[in-house]
Amino acid sequence: MTYDLPPTRGTLTAQKDLSGLTWLRVGGPADWLFQPADSDDLSAFLSALSPSVPIFPMGGGSNLIVRDGGLRAVVIRLSPRSFGQIEVNGLEVTAGAAALDARVANTAAAAGVDLTFLRTIPGSIGGAVRMNAGCYGSYTADVFVSAQAVLRDGTQVTLTPDDMHF
Repeated sequence: MTYDLPPTRGTLTAQKDLSGLTWLRVGGPADWLFQPADSDDLSAFLSALSPSVPIFPMGGGSNLIVRDGGLRAVVIRLSPRSFGQIEVNGLEVTAGAAALDARVANTAAAAGVDLTFLRTIPGSIGGAVRMNAGCYGSYTADVFVSAQAVLRDGTQVTLTPDDMHF
């Protein structure tokens, strides 16, 4: 499908085969795959993108099966290089949406913060927050403080637990 896409500093690839980006290694191409350079690039791209263009946010691909026919959309995937940072300051852990859950748990544990429940959850923190992932009686909502997010219109916001409706 043809879309009028705005310029970007990130990577924009036409007809990208998504099978190599999912854990099950199945599926067809996306019309376009956008990997933003950073949150400002994502914000600028979305604010200039026509609301009629379908988008599909893709996480780490652990819980995703893409149909053989692919996706008629601009798939947005945050790269771990740009969105996978993890920082620990006292008891506060800040992680980019593309940081893998197990890596966040390991980094936190090394700093004395217990996020053990994340160790066995496949995927990334962005997905964990979106789905309120949990196990062993603990959930993301139990430790969530806030998230920096980019909305469909490109607006950058801070989301609180109340905004998330866990």
